[in-house]
Amino acid sequence: MAAASTPSAPLLNGQVIGITYHAVAAVRDRLLAARGLNFHQSVALQAVSDGLDRAGAVDYMTAKLKISEPAARLLLDEIADAGMVDGSLPSLTDKGARAQRAFANAVAETAERLYGDLPEADREIAARALAHVTARANAELDTL
Repeated sequence: MAAASTPSAPLLNGQVIGITYHAVAAVRDRLLAARGLNFHQSVALQAVSDGLDRAGAVDYMTAKLKISEPAARLLLDEIADAGMVDGSLPSLTDKGARAQRAFANAVAETAERLYGDLPEADREIAARALAHVTARANAELDTL
């Protein structure tokens, strides 16, 4: 009689990353929808929250979201029209600061539930692997 084998963990590959991404993104998107935001708008709010001027916020969004400059400017206009950002040197309004803070708190609580009990060494290895994959994907995008 053959000994029972323990299933091994899958190797890190695009499918594993994609499935994980979609599971986490579904949680994130529901947290955002509860605040009347989508993911791109949340990144725009973060850029403004970080104190970036309009040009810096546009650069941040094009780099992080892989979108065009006109699309990034439109995002800033959307969150301004929603009353979350004020002025040409964007700053968060009280409404924007509340939304940003509420989302950040919800993400922190969710991250603790998702990652909190994983061994730190595993989290460090995963972070390094994903950083390498991200850098390679960004380099690949530069060639396309």
